[in-house]
Amino acid sequence: MEKEAIEQIQTSANIPALIEHLNAAGTQNPVVALPENVRLHDLEKFMAHASHFRLKYATTSINDFIEYSQGHAYAGSTCFVNAEAMTARAIFDLGVTCEPGHKQHTASLSLTKTAAFTALTKFNGQQHSQKDAAEFIEDWCDYISYAATMSNAEMSPHQAAAKLRDLTIEAARELNSKVSDFGHEMSAMERIEAKGKDTIPSVIKFDCVPYRGIQTRCFTLRIGILTGEDKPKIVFRITQLESTQEEIAEEFKDILVSEFTESSLTTYIGEA
Repeated sequence: MEKEAIEQIQTSANIPALIEHLNAAGTQNPVVALPENVRLHDLEKFMAHASHFRLKYATTSINDFIEYSQGHAYAGSTCFVNAEAMTARAIFDLGVTCEPGHKQHTASLSLTKTAAFTALTKFNGQQHSQKDAAEFIEDWCDYISYAATMSNAEMSPHQAAAKLRDLTIEAARELNSKVSDFGHEMSAMERIEAKGKDTIPSVIKFDCVPYRGIQTRCFTLRIGILTGEDKPKIVFRITQLESTQEEIAEEFKDILVSEFTESSLTTYIGEA
């Protein structure tokens, strides 16, 4: 008898004892003893139905995420909300501690900024030419609900754009250090101050939906004019942007928590 055949017989003879030891060990994970040359074949593709549900749904719509999650949630389903990142992830087959699931059926939500809010945040805090600043106001005039000068004289968005285009500057010298809405002054440097303070816009209000499914917000923008170069630079700065972003994140979290309160979906703040 060949050596390989003898070894196979010896291995087979030891299998019952090995199985008995494995069963007695009571391992947490299921294990089975098999010869090295045995191959496992998945028969799921021959079954009428899959062994379990597998799907990774992703959307940017908060309403669709809520509808899908409520329609597929059952005992053990969990949703994790990251309010700061404006994202959420529901795991429907998470299971419970003593009976964990496969985590192969999930839904992900990632809110994206609207076009108006994207344009606003990109423009915020940057130095722009008179032409670019005027065109921004003209392009988004439907979202501008208010524009006024330093003396609170209101004007239309088109008037505000025209005033920024027509702005002129003149040279002067001062030896103090000061930054104001309509002049940038530095010690021992030439100061060029904008003419016509009472006719150019100093503030505008920009109303827009920041994310689809989130309520409209009114953003107040202070208009600053930097005059340290040959031509003025315009800066739009959103006031209290950080606190507004916190309010938006809180609203996002509250929407999901309230929608899932009476469903089988348990909600947590955080990531998984």
